[in-house]
Amino acid sequence: MSLTSPLWAQPTPADKALAEGLFQDGKRLMDEGKLEEACPKLAESQRVDPTVGTLLNLAVCHEKEGKTASAWAEFKEASALAASAGQQDRAQFAARRGSELEARLTRLVLEVAQPAPGMVITLNGKELSATAATGSGIPVDPGTATVEARAPGKQPWSQQVTLDPGPSTTRVTIPPLADAASSAPATALSPAPPQPAAQARPEAAPPGATGAGGNPMRTLGFVAGGVGLAGIGVGAVFGILTMQRAGDVEAGCSGNFGCSRADVEANESALTTAMVSNIAIGAGLACVGAGVAMVLMSGPSEKAAAAERVWIAPSVASDGGRVTLGGRW
Repeated sequence: MSLTSPLWAQPTPADKALAEGLFQDGKRLMDEGKLEEACPKLAESQRVDPTVGTLLNLAVCHEKEGKTASAWAEFKEASALAASAGQQDRAQFAARRGSELEARLTRLVLEVAQPAPGMVITLNGKELSATAATGSGIPVDPGTATVEARAPGKQPWSQQVTLDPGPSTTRVTIPPLADAASSAPATALSPAPPQPAAQARPEAAPPGATGAGGNPMRTLGFVAGGVGLAGIGVGAVFGILTMQRAGDVEAGCSGNFGCSRADVEANESALTTAMVSNIAIGAGLACVGAGVAMVLMSGPSEKAAAAERVWIAPSVASDGGRVTLGGRW
């Protein structure tokens, strides 16, 4: 198992080259006083290829930047690493600088007024143990810090704290967390919506009137049929007038070598009424045909079919057409 499970991934030559370049840039920027640019480069160099020398320079950079807690922790770590590597000079240097910083650290003391089951405390987004973090001074970098607390079934709490440069101690008390509001809707207290009153069952429509009630196409079919019948009636009236005037013209012009002016006007009027009659009858027949087609294609609704007593079914066969009449009794 020890042969197949390496403890640490060794940096590659490319990693070492990258780390060296970052280290040189960080050293140069730190000498120029550009600490905000220098410290991140040194930190990345240490992450890619960790060495005692890089860690010492990073601690010095953070100390100059005012991050006393970060520098103190890095000096302590560098001292231990140098001592284990037999680098006594570096170990003593790091231990001495760490002791000097420890005397002027900024500390944060957290106190919980009422611990809740499963409570989690975070400092600047980093989770802390609620039991271990309370009551003792935590070394922190000066500046603004955010303390948050949350627990199952409780409302979260947070507070921003301004931490002055040390030596100083700031205390923050986390109050009892309020219960979280219930998300279940209070439907039990709401009155039930009024139920619609029972409607009286409509009586069955008389035969012939139920088919058009629930089908728009069937309704249009009956309307078109009615318009067509009216058109045929108008055409018939004008047809009768045409025949009467034609008879008058024939009587006035028969046996004579020419018709009178009144006969000519009567003939023109007969032609006009004949044209109106033809148009009205033709349009009426078209409307009746369209109405019959729409009624047949729509089909009656279930209630209409149950109420109908007489029905007509046209059909076409090879020997002609036929109409079948049926009904229920």
